[in-house]
Amino acid sequence: MEKVWGLLDPSRHYNEWEKALEKIEPAWAKAALALRGETRFGHGDLRAMSLVAVHETLEVHRRHFETGDTLALLVAVKSCAAENVPLPTWLALAYMKALDSFLKVGGAPYLDDVFQSPHLPTETPKRAAKARQDWTLGGEIMAAVWDEARADESLQSLDETLDRVLKKRRFGVGKTKARELFNMVEKRQIEGLKAMGSSTQPISRLFAKRRKNGTR
Repeated sequence: MEKVWGLLDPSRHYNEWEKALEKIEPAWAKAALALRGETRFGHGDLRAMSLVAVHETLEVHRRHFETGDTLALLVAVKSCAAENVPLPTWLALAYMKALDSFLKVGGAPYLDDVFQSPHLPTETPKRAAKARQDWTLGGEIMAAVWDEARADESLQSLDETLDRVLKKRRFGVGKTKARELFNMVEKRQIEGLKAMGSSTQPISRLFAKRRKNGTR
């Protein structure tokens, strides 16, 4: 147990610069450690997602934002906070611009006018909050699934990969809900890329190719 707790102590991994940063703000020290390529820590625990997976999750939010979903900015900021990583340039600039449109004199009267999504139900605050939560969780699950699939070429189906991902990390949902959220976000991502003149293949295409080639 002592060994495990030692691994969960980020200060044991710090160089001199990170030790100096820790005195100013512990989260910055952990972020610097992660960007150096060492073990990545969140707010009090190890993080399971790779930086590449975090980037891919943020790219999903960026594409949603570019299609007019300004609520994606808040979701992306939440992702950065949860993963303890700096805001990417696009997100920092877009977030400041959006918030300034509310804070300036004569600007938007309500935050709901600034951060909104055409894809969320607005009949009740409860339904809107639940939908926002689903989109955020779906993005995290999708990134984790792709990360796992790339890391292990023996995986040949979404179900198999979801089993692996849910065993490694607790998302607070069962396999059926996780699959539903994954498919929802993947569909939205493909539609968004198509609208911008780009394209991507669903993960099912990757698994079909592996089964055809008999990769095991």
